[in-house]
Amino acid sequence: MTVFKIKQVHETVATLYQELFKIRFEHLGYETPDENFLSKGLSIAPDTRTEDLFRNYHLDYRFDAGVLTCFIHCNLFNPPNAEPKIPFVTVPADLWIRFLVKASDDFSMKTYVVAAGSKQTYAFTNQINNTSGGNLFLSRGVETYVAAGDYAPGAVVSNGGQLFAALKPVLGSAGISIGNAAFWKSLQPLEQVVSKADLFDNAVVNAERECFAVIDLFRSGTVNASYRLFDVDKLFHPAPVFTLKFIKRP
Repeated sequence: MTVFKIKQVHETVATLYQELFKIRFEHLGYETPDENFLSKGLSIAPDTRTEDLFRNYHLDYRFDAGVLTCFIHCNLFNPPNAEPKIPFVTVPADLWIRFLVKASDDFSMKTYVVAAGSKQTYAFTNQINNTSGGNLFLSRGVETYVAAGDYAPGAVVSNGGQLFAALKPVLGSAGISIGNAAFWKSLQPLEQVVSKADLFDNAVVNAERECFAVIDLFRSGTVNASYRLFDVDKLFHPAPVFTLKFIKRP
């Protein structure tokens, strides 16, 4: 929790901001034992509608050390008790926060992802149910390889309990086996990472401008209660923590 104190004549007013949620980004290409510097590879900002929402409902955000944190202006629900807290301005039931993610050339070179933006965009959301090892992933379950499918370079899929990445364009009509090392790279045992399952046509995502990915957080419509942003009308303490994990290229 962050507390800002505003000094006025004859009084001090304390303005409370508490974390609404966090998103932890994992990428071994941007981590050392002492530091996460993924902000050098990704830039994250709200879209125009969300910027207006942040102003109207007193929210703010920060992306630092591989963690995107969203804060909200709040009040004590039952003072002087420190917890729970409630939003300073009542938040609508249809709250929808969208962040636009831009990827640098360096990120694309270091990561098994498709060159998204011009035709397709990665989309992550809390309206899914993909949990593993105590993590609440905003990415969908890794897509299973289909021999008849088409795959762009960088696409990640699963097959037989293993993760694979496409090294070249793969057309289902060409009959290329996933065991063909010229077209596919075997990566590691299956785990929950950003994959082809998170890639959608731009018309489906409908981002206001071209970007690598969108992150959508909703107050309603969650299928797993652990993905909720609010405890009915109160803030969770601690705030929910979500995860996005990318696979590093060698």
